[in-house]
Order: sequence, then C-alpha cells, then structure tokens
Amino acid sequence: MAVFESEIELKTPAETVFEFFLRPANVLKISPPELGLAFISAPDVMGVGSRLKFKVQAHGQVQSMEHEIVRIDSPLLILEKQVQGLFKKWEHRHEFERTGSGVVVRDVIDFDKPGGIIGLLLTESKILDQLEDGFAHRHDMLRKLFG
Repeated sequence: MAVFESEIELKTPAETVFEFFLRPANVLKISPPELGLAFISAPDVMGVGSRLKFKVQAHGQVQSMEHEIVRIDSPLLILEKQVQGLFKKWEHRHEFERTGSGVVVRDVIDFDKPGGIIGLLLTESKILDQLEDGFAHRHDMLRKLFG
C-alpha cells in the first residue's frame, strides 16, 4: 500500500472551500485537462452515500471508475472510496483544517496499485509522480479561485 499526501493553505474560510469541494462540477474546474475527467453520473452536491461514476484518461487509455462518499464531517472531512476501478484499493481523504487566516486543504490518498498486466507497468513511484503533477495543477487552480 502507498500513501500520497499533498496540502495547500488558502486565505479563505474552511466552510467556503469545503462547500466548493462538495460539488463535482467544481472538481472539473481544478482537474488537469490531460486527465480528461468526465462525470457519467454525479449529484449536484455530494452527501454520504453519493456515487460518482466517471471516466479519466489514464496510462494511455480511458478508465471507468466509481467512487462512493462514505463519510462527511462538515466542514472538516470528505472521505471517498473506490467502489469500481483501476486500483486494488483507493481511499481519498479530503481534509480541511482551519487556521487563523483560512484553511489548509490536505489530500491523503491510500492506494494499492492495479493488479494484472497494467499493475506490472505501473510502479508506485510512477503513480505517485502522476499524483504530484495532478495536485500541483489543482493547487494552481485553487490559488486562482481563492487567492
């Protein structure tokens, strides 16, 4: 199992940023274009039990995935888990820590790389590098949106 962690501090109230992340349409706004993220089905606003079906361009092919929101502690935590997809395990914690001047947005992803032939091609370090690149883009977009 591997763990990826990334964080950014924003000078915006935690509640505002938390509400932003509850809307899948906003995730599209901050995702790298080369990821090709497209929702097949998703609610306007996520709640516990919400299912997100989506496609991404990953590792040279389009991958279909489904995640479920399994926990929400407003305005501090959104926990999503892969129900169907490429990885043996994928759990993404979106954490929002209040600071004196805003919020630290922390993403913690626990994953087990895929099995089979694709798992032979994808090393943990390659996946971690791709996550690092994707979250660098996400942070740039969050800075533009929230200053």
